[in-house]
Amino acid sequence: MAVLDVGGCWARIEEWLAANAPDALRRLPRGVSQAAIAKAEKKIGYALPADIAQSLSIHNGSGDIWLYDHGVFMSLGRMVEEWDMLVDLWDDGNNDEWAEPEGPIKKRWFTRKWLPVLDTWTGDCGCVDLDPPKGGKRGQVFAWSHTGGPTVVIAPNYAALLRHFVKELKAGLYAPKVNKQGHPYLEYSGVAT
Repeated sequence: MAVLDVGGCWARIEEWLAANAPDALRRLPRGVSQAAIAKAEKKIGYALPADIAQSLSIHNGSGDIWLYDHGVFMSLGRMVEEWDMLVDLWDDGNNDEWAEPEGPIKKRWFTRKWLPVLDTWTGDCGCVDLDPPKGGKRGQVFAWSHTGGPTVVIAPNYAALLRHFVKELKAGLYAPKVNKQGHPYLEYSGVAT
């Protein structure tokens, strides 16, 4: 069986949403232009990994819809905004001694080579690592906590993160829900239905 690329992952996600949560599908943002990606890359000082750029060109994040267990897929603007704030606060090395990452993540509180891509709405996020230590993989995605810095690697890259999400959808680990404001979201049960 062929490995799904980013476009294939989004096609499967859209199919699942169409069958199970059509209101969520209708609310997914359209993709961004290459010009917008180039502008963001100029701001952060490096090229986005190809899998992230491709994902953003299909859907500019998941908007206000909580789809994935590890957080909301951030829009390009939100990625840059969060990155800018965290770089301003922590890229000078303050708090590095308090970081306790598990696995192949640099012992830093935050660095400009970490790009937030998932938002938990709690001050925590998922970041793509563009400067891993020995034993790490460029592009790996890890969880970052506002109270502890980097924690654990959750995927070897963004495309793999999307493939894992597709696999969980197919396994029945998510249920469509609607919050009190009438917004759709997916609830992760961890139990196949």
